Amino acid sequence: MDEIQLTQELVRINSENPPGNEKEIAKYIYDFLDDLKLPVELVEFGDNRFNVVSSTGKGEGLLLNSHIDTVPIGRLENWKYEPFSGKNVNNKIYGRGSCDSKGNVAAILSAINNLAKNQFKRKLLIALVGDEEVGFKGSNYLISNENELFENIKYGVISDSDSDINIAQKGVMHLKLIFKGKAAHGSQPERGVNAITKATRFIQEITRLENKLIAKTDSILGRGTFNIGTISGGTKVNIVPDYCAVGLDRRLTYGETPSYAINQLKTILKSLRLNAKITLDHQSRQAVKIPKNSEIVKILQNIGNLKVGKMSGYTEMELYYRKLGIDCVAVGVGNDSAHTTNEYVKISDLKRVRYIFENLIKRWCL
Repeated sequence: MDEIQLTQELVRINSENPPGNEKEIAKYIYDFLDDLKLPVELVEFGDNRFNVVSSTGKGEGLLLNSHIDTVPIGRLENWKYEPFSGKNVNNKIYGRGSCDSKGNVAAILSAINNLAKNQFKRKLLIALVGDEEVGFKGSNYLISNENELFENIKYGVISDSDSDINIAQKGVMHLKLIFKGKAAHGSQPERGVNAITKATRFIQEITRLENKLIAKTDSILGRGTFNIGTISGGTKVNIVPDYCAVGLDRRLTYGETPSYAINQLKTILKSLRLNAKITLDHQSRQAVKIPKNSEIVKILQNIGNLKVGKMSGYTEMELYYRKLGIDCVAVGVGNDSAHTTNEYVKISDLKRVRYIFENLIKRWCL
């Protein structure tokens, strides 16, 4: 089975997160690797939550990582093709997760399928994880509880991006600011305190100061970003709202820290004489970059005509680099359709990335 068929098979397995249920897709991958006579293990990290890991060979090793969960499909009526069909139209495979990241998983599996009968002189660790789209629980579980898997792993490729060699990525914070007011009848607004008005003042100020707030820059990653992504509040149009929550996506460039970004928000609130509770939706992650002259970069450059690039989005290369010291890059079949309706992956990209992985394994592990 090649990378095209594998992508279609994987897309047909629903692994939306939330709610989070990787059991069926993990079992499919387990059976595939087991049929190749490779050592393989299902690693459970929660109810119906699974990673699949396979380790073969010894010595200074290589990690190939991707994730098996997807974002939800959203509104079904907005899809041109059934989101779990894996339909091939004009040399594109359509469906939820086709490029993020089941096409990447398929490219890894197809590469190892073509090489499984060889003797591995160096260690190859395949880690296909769950919960990447929400809380990184799959990878965090392996790092915290299966640490021996990563012994002697020298380099890593996180397959969750485009086919450039991405050596740097921004950090990410998802924050919520909760503004409180005082409810009153809509006909007597002077008796209440409008929480939405408070939130609006904050949004106007952060928009006005945006260029100043993201003044720090990095030679590779550039500047950070702010995005007001959600706002919710109020009970009824004729009630003064006593609650309003603002959801904020903050991308961090190299040199910015989560505490630095939070202090910026606190300074704005203080200047406006506003109080708001600041909470984090999940653990914040910092920006990361590895040296351009790392050996893994040189090897990949010699395999194909690959550019050295960056990512504005987040992949788990930061986890493996910061927590385990593994030089990681991101290479994959990603495109701008990720997380959208009518998500697709180009068959040419599947073949290209399978070729990259196959030759990377040959050069480092065989």
